[in-house]
Amino acid sequence: MPRLVTVALALSLLLNGFFVAGFVYRGWVAPLPFEQRLPLPPPPAPPPPQARPSALEIVAGDLNLDPRQRQALRGVFEQHAQVRRERSREMQKVREQIVAEYKRQPLDQARLAPLIDRMGELRADQQKETVHALSQMEAQLDPEQRVKMHQILVDRLLSSPWARPPGPPPPPRPSQ
Repeated sequence: MPRLVTVALALSLLLNGFFVAGFVYRGWVAPLPFEQRLPLPPPPAPPPPQARPSALEIVAGDLNLDPRQRQALRGVFEQHAQVRRERSREMQKVREQIVAEYKRQPLDQARLAPLIDRMGELRADQQKETVHALSQMEAQLDPEQRVKMHQILVDRLLSSPWARPPGPPPPPRPSQ
């Protein structure tokens, strides 16, 4: 009987030794191929600067304007695009100034506040220009298209990431 126990203990010790050796080999010597990290693919190229259509172009596309309406609104579209490009350039310059201020240490609120205010003014001006162009477009629309345009504008505003559902404000976050 003692010989049988000795053999069983030896086999158990041998099995445990192989088990531990397998973990050591797998963990430090040769990881499995599917566990090796593959290099990440390069990020997609940024879209060209004019790839993103304006709200005016999106609404016009959703309204299915006929060729007569498109021709009548061509000047509005071109003027809106020109003003939008100029304002975008101005906003980019202000954004670069803000980034330069963020890189300085310590943060200087007296220098940042006017830049942030200017960025807000530019965004507000851009929205006002879009509303002005939409009102010019509305004059060229049929009654059904006007109703559809107003519904599109409401839907776009309600589906924006900044839209908040009606009701009481959410409870404060624990970090506040």
